[in-house]
Amino acid sequence: MNHVEKIKEKWANKELCIGACVAFTDAAVSELYGEAGYDFVWIDLEHSAMSLENALNHVRAARGAGAAAFIRVPSNDPVLVKPILELHPAGVIVPRIGSVEDAEQAVVSCRYPPRGGRGFGPARGTRFGDIGGVEYLDAVDDQIMVIPQIEHIDAVNDIEAILDVPGIDSIVLGPGDLSATMGLRGQGGHPDVVAAVRKVLQAAIDRGIPAGQSCGFDAESVRPWVDMGISWISCDGDWISLFKEAKQVAGALKAMR
Repeated sequence: MNHVEKIKEKWANKELCIGACVAFTDAAVSELYGEAGYDFVWIDLEHSAMSLENALNHVRAARGAGAAAFIRVPSNDPVLVKPILELHPAGVIVPRIGSVEDAEQAVVSCRYPPRGGRGFGPARGTRFGDIGGVEYLDAVDDQIMVIPQIEHIDAVNDIEAILDVPGIDSIVLGPGDLSATMGLRGQGGHPDVVAAVRKVLQAAIDRGIPAGQSCGFDAESVRPWVDMGISWISCDGDWISLFKEAKQVAGALKAMR
């Protein structure tokens, strides 16, 4: 059973899959999260200094430690998405989805014809030639999930139509950018933003589409999302967790003087 199958099996059994964002270039971070029992890592190519080679090493490390690799691509651009797909991650998170057209573009970028427009030239996906082209093409759509990230209030208002786009495997929110489009910049916890996020998540859940949330970890604020029945959640990440721990230790040591 591959990592995508493991994730989908948990979703089918109503189990929550947990993950964290990875922005540091060192692939040991992804290995660490896998060894810690995380189901996936969110490898962030949108807001980090990570290269394509760094991302490849993270994919390898995550798999070696038993975790699936989700990669957030820099933008909804088929030219940028194509080489990332060749790393053969478990999922591709496409940011800044604000319309039906954006969602359609995300699917087209990630799928081969006739479902999309992805160019053919796989290596890792075919196990470097061990799997034939026809066999690979028959299976690849089940091996790389397409996950649009809703980050605009226009997308929230048109979420039913977005969820109707064929080829979407899951959906996730981006509360930071979403709040800005609502005139509430930096207020991801504002009641109006929370209501918008809840609307999207509930719409996906009602349709049987796995819904994901990305947020900082706080047991009190995370609990309502889990109780909704979301399928997966990405909480905190490498630099966030490290800074929290470092600040706590520094404060404790200084208080001993």
